[in-house]
Amino acid sequence: MCRPAFWLTALHPACRRAVFSRHASACRHCRGYRRHSGRNAGSRPADWNNFSGFRRSKVEGISRDAAPRPWQIWEDLVGTRRAARTTIVLTSDLNASIGEERPFLGIFGRWSILAVGIPLLAVTDEAALAAILAHEDAHLRNRDTNGSLNLAELEKCFELIFDYAPPGRTVSGSLFYWMLSPLSKTLGREEIRLSRHAEIEADRHAARTGDSYSTARALLLAGAAGVLFEDRAYRPLRRELLGSMAPPEPPLARTLKAALGLSDPDTLREYVQKAWDAPDDTTSDHPPWPERLAALGYSSPPTIEPVEHPALSTLLRSETVAERVRHFNDEWTSTVADHLDR
Repeated sequence: MCRPAFWLTALHPACRRAVFSRHASACRHCRGYRRHSGRNAGSRPADWNNFSGFRRSKVEGISRDAAPRPWQIWEDLVGTRRAARTTIVLTSDLNASIGEERPFLGIFGRWSILAVGIPLLAVTDEAALAAILAHEDAHLRNRDTNGSLNLAELEKCFELIFDYAPPGRTVSGSLFYWMLSPLSKTLGREEIRLSRHAEIEADRHAARTGDSYSTARALLLAGAAGVLFEDRAYRPLRRELLGSMAPPEPPLARTLKAALGLSDPDTLREYVQKAWDAPDDTTSDHPPWPERLAALGYSSPPTIEPVEHPALSTLLRSETVAERVRHFNDEWTSTVADHLDR
């Protein structure tokens, strides 16, 4: 099964374009951990795929010493054996995702890559994080319950062909691309349908693992954060980038400041309602928040408790967080500086 992450539709697509979407991340957006061909990798949440290969991806994970509680929560969910075959990485996204690889053609089993975004940790606490990880666990458990894996494998084959026979540069590649074009919209719609169904099933699994309220709260915290970040971090940054002569404050630094606003109950309530009222993006592979909450038994957004003790400051070592934040900020600043120099 090819499975997108728990979160996030909430990020505005424009925030992921151009230099904005170039945050370094071991877990790449869209279709797992592979290189993309012809699709805006920043336009949708991180997905996971289950592909065979010869080598494991080289990703920089965090140790148990650096993040003891996230590791323990994951081990409690999946068991010691599967946890031992997992790499947990931190990203700069308001997102979490799970990926699975089969190195050496699957002879030695599967290896999971769990990516958790620093902004997501800033707007959740231990209870919400547990619901998020239960959702990601569901994507692994349900890998063979729908046809997404078949579509993902088919798409992977097409991309491999185009890598060796690029359309527009080779006759065979151009011909093959022309033949596939009529299928692209149909496959895209089916992939979105399957993905949305899988998200609902993963939400339900998370609710069964814990309870409906905890899962609903985690969903709404992420949804509210997405709208808040757009208002207070991404939109102002886009304005500052217009005609800028020097890199402004990086988006990750801005989102971490903005995240503090959700500790206020009135602000949280306001942005939960904004997320709830947002129109459905029919091109998104995640259902709208009302549909996801309806699957948990809610016809309107429940009143949720604000986060008092963010996971980012309570569940990880401060040195690890500081190093990763500095890394992402520096890389974004360097990318923007290079862009402005051109």
